[in-house]
Amino acid sequence: MVIKRRGKKLLRGFAFLILLIPLFLIINILYCNNVLTYSFYSVETAKLKHDARFVMISDTEGRSFGKGNYKLTEKIMAAEPDFVLLVGDMVDEKEPNKADDLVEMCKNLAKEVPVYYTLGNHEDLSFVYEGGKQTSDFKKLIDSTGAKLLYNDMEDIKLNGDRITIAGIKQYPFYGFDSPDFDNPENHLLQRFLEQEDEEHFSILMCHFPVVIYWKFDEFDIDLMVCGHNHGGIVRIPFKGGIYGPEQGWFPQYDLGYYKVNNMQAIITGGLNNAHHIPRINNPLDVTVVDLKAVSQ
Repeated sequence: MVIKRRGKKLLRGFAFLILLIPLFLIINILYCNNVLTYSFYSVETAKLKHDARFVMISDTEGRSFGKGNYKLTEKIMAAEPDFVLLVGDMVDEKEPNKADDLVEMCKNLAKEVPVYYTLGNHEDLSFVYEGGKQTSDFKKLIDSTGAKLLYNDMEDIKLNGDRITIAGIKQYPFYGFDSPDFDNPENHLLQRFLEQEDEEHFSILMCHFPVVIYWKFDEFDIDLMVCGHNHGGIVRIPFKGGIYGPEQGWFPQYDLGYYKVNNMQAIITGGLNNAHHIPRINNPLDVTVVDLKAVSQ
């Protein structure tokens, strides 16, 4: 009798655990796909005399968080950034003209702090491959908000007497692996960016695509590159990381977080939407906060 009772208790316990798994999965999916969360990173540098903080986001892909993106705007500003970086895919390539909430967010952020935006593949497909005219119009639209779209361009920002250079590169600058084309706007921007780097100021390169890290960028001296695109690997397995990254494939090497490769540093934000309707699991929506910490040489 005692053995039978113990067996029944074990079966009940096992059945309870089986029921908990889908419940946990449902709660995890609801949380990871709807709740805005912060991730925090710190980068030390002797190129600044004062600390600075910025917030970076990417990959809303047209998703809005309240009317005019007011929830996302409030979340960003609650972190008290000195400037904000939008690292691409802030529109949906299938509905590129539905950018009202993005425009409203840019206006409200730019009233408070400098805002810089670079293109991702969604903007690229929507505004570049249709003749170039729409790219020009989109730049005018973003610039009219007070934000600055860095379309293969760069700009200096002054903070507490420090100079920080921020650049935005549209895509990979070396077209073709067998016979690379070096004469293109992306490579021209990259060379200008690398040439201006020195020990007197800090430089940030916005590039939507993290795969460029091992497509040659790991050979360069880059103070900090910021990326998006991966959606944090979509589904994250504990102690393993994300399961998929565009261009990188299964279990990508560079999926989310901070990386130091040779003389470059990179931070990849997890994005703010799912990927092709695949829900995020163990992978919350990511508002990335980066502290640049001034240290003495």
